Amino acid sequence: MRSWGALTPPSSSRAGGGRGCCGAARSLPHPLASAWAGRASPDMARGQQKIQSQQKNAKKQAGQKKKQGHDQKAAAKAALIYTCTVCRTQMPDPKTFKQHFESKHPKTPLPPELADVQA
Repeated sequence: MRSWGALTPPSSSRAGGGRGCCGAARSLPHPLASAWAGRASPDMARGQQKIQSQQKNAKKQAGQKKKQGHDQKAAAKAALIYTCTVCRTQMPDPKTFKQHFESKHPKTPLPPELADVQA
């Protein structure tokens, strides 16, 4: 006979030691399945707590909708009001537009709207 030491011998005399025909362990029920049978789960709110939770969630959802309304890309695109006549690049202010025009298109004469702009 074998000496098992600290290990316990198989519970069945069949080959595989109490396992199914393919050697897989038998499935056991979830450990909390019987403890919470017929009762509400511990994380489910009831009564006044449920109402408060719903109100808090509604306020949070409304706050997220307000944040979602502000679109940075749309605001940045709206700020680009100056367009280069040569390359069609958009710039936010005349100073940047003049710097762009002088560096990218030095041989092209300055448009009249940039003549009085301080760079």
